[in-house]
Amino acid sequence: MRAPTVRAPNALRDFVKLRPEVEAVLQHVGLRTWDLVLVDATGLWVRDEFEDEEAAEAVCRELGIRVHRGWDDPRIVRRMGARDHWNTPDGQRRGL
Repeated sequence: MRAPTVRAPNALRDFVKLRPEVEAVLQHVGLRTWDLVLVDATGLWVRDEFEDEEAAEAVCRELGIRVHRGWDDPRIVRRMGARDHWNTPDGQRRGL
């Protein structure tokens, strides 16, 4: 089976270019939906949805980043929780 030809979304491509030590977390979130969350070394993150796991993996290969399946790695969990987004001027306030 050939890997799907999916081009990485520009937002993910830019995040990898501009942020340090980016890694990905791939999680199944719906019947036909996979979430790809990119997290940098400081705790900033960005996400995108894909229709299947293979497409998300192909994007990670294209971007040259390590992919984790789920949140089992405590190191990546600490990264995600390291930044206090609500109490820092440059925090990502996703709930607004």
